Amino acid sequence: MGVYDGYYLYSDMDGTLLDDDKRVSEENRAAIHSFVEQGGRFGLATGRVPSILRSVEDDLPINAPCILYNGGGLYDLSTRTFLAKHPLLYDLAAEVISCVISSRANACVQVFTDLAIFEVNANQRDDPQTVLEQIPIRTVPLERIEGTIIKLLIAHETADLNEIHAAVRLAPFFSQLTVFRSSDHYLEIVASNVNKGSALSDVRSRCDNVKKILAIGDYNNDLEMVRYADIGAAPANVLKSTVCEALF
Repeated sequence: MGVYDGYYLYSDMDGTLLDDDKRVSEENRAAIHSFVEQGGRFGLATGRVPSILRSVEDDLPINAPCILYNGGGLYDLSTRTFLAKHPLLYDLAAEVISCVISSRANACVQVFTDLAIFEVNANQRDDPQTVLEQIPIRTVPLERIEGTIIKLLIAHETADLNEIHAAVRLAPFFSQLTVFRSSDHYLEIVASNVNKGSALSDVRSRCDNVKKILAIGDYNNDLEMVRYADIGAAPANVLKSTVCEALF
């Protein structure tokens, strides 16, 4: 029996676990290893998909189901299987994409399914971060995407993204969505009532030894997770963020 048996620790990645160079610090790595060695369970809570977790997965002792797609999926890295998925219906996704492109014809629209990431706007601008990280993307018309749609990601400059966000909020389908900013340049869309906090509920219902859940995140898309956790925190670099204001 370890001192942290039944304790589940979830960390956001970008801006929290990872530094500006997308690396885990030696201090954080050592702390996570110590937590796991004493019985704790450590998992990631991120907007990413399984295929682009390899570098962190190889570096850390991840032994809890991971929250992916910003709450849209709960994934077991050890078995490469989804424990829970919360799909965004195809017809609804198509309406959202049409609205986004009507607002900004060159908007970068990424469709995240349980199989891959697709870009569906033939006239879109590139997302610099996708190019920098060399994230594998398949470019196809919407009707040719494969798998179950779990989330949409819209990448654009901040001012244009504000206009897109406003257009989506005014659309008749808005009540069927959860819409949030995951950075200054990203707008993300998942099914209604889906977020990282709801994914922690998935963890509690699927893991029978949960005593306490600890969670840390740095941006608005982490707020529900931080609120839901038994112990929630924000890193020191976001003292003026919405997340931190909710905690203190």
